[in-house]
Amino acid sequence: MKTLSALMLTALLVVTGIAQANSDVVRDENPYSLLERVANKTAERIASDRPKINEDLDYLREIIREELMPYVDSTYAAKRVLGRNLKDTTAEQRQEFYAVFREYLIATYGRAFTQYDENKHEFQFERARELGPEDRMVEVNTRLIEDGRPPIRLDFKLRYDNDERLWKAYDLVVEGVSLLNSKAAEISSVIRSRGIDGTIELLREKSQEPIQPYQEEQS
Repeated sequence: MKTLSALMLTALLVVTGIAQANSDVVRDENPYSLLERVANKTAERIASDRPKINEDLDYLREIIREELMPYVDSTYAAKRVLGRNLKDTTAEQRQEFYAVFREYLIATYGRAFTQYDENKHEFQFERARELGPEDRMVEVNTRLIEDGRPPIRLDFKLRYDNDERLWKAYDLVVEGVSLLNSKAAEISSVIRSRGIDGTIELLREKSQEPIQPYQEEQS
């Protein structure tokens, strides 16, 4: 059975790894080719900055902010995570939740990247297909390959941002499990016990914790 850290690695490496620095953004790019191109570029960035990462794991935050977050639809994901609770929040609470959720994602991604080894992992991407003007959401199937282990199935969900003319990731289904749905269930439970303000504060605290490697779970 795959450990949690392995699943988090696959989820966070590629779902968040579909970005480049703002100056290199290609508008209206096909999401299939985008995913492959930028995932490869992200792996190259990690490899080149490996000495800095080994010296200070918190440096992963910088890589994530520069390379990944421009193509992650964290606001849309935050709305989906809030679900029915969204209608019970004020405009101020929503904006605060969106902001802190983004920082929480960055910290979570950073911890997942501590499990990534650019010398061991390889991705196989679904063949690109042409999209019509009516297509605004797409699912891209990918496999994570590692010697000696069965391939891990990754289904990436992206939506088209009309304002920015960019495809952005909002969810990943790992071996049939939606990370967005899992996170929504977790956050919903916290809101029931702490309320929205308490949930915001908890996420803020977690986002500020130093990056530490994920601990392996026993299968």
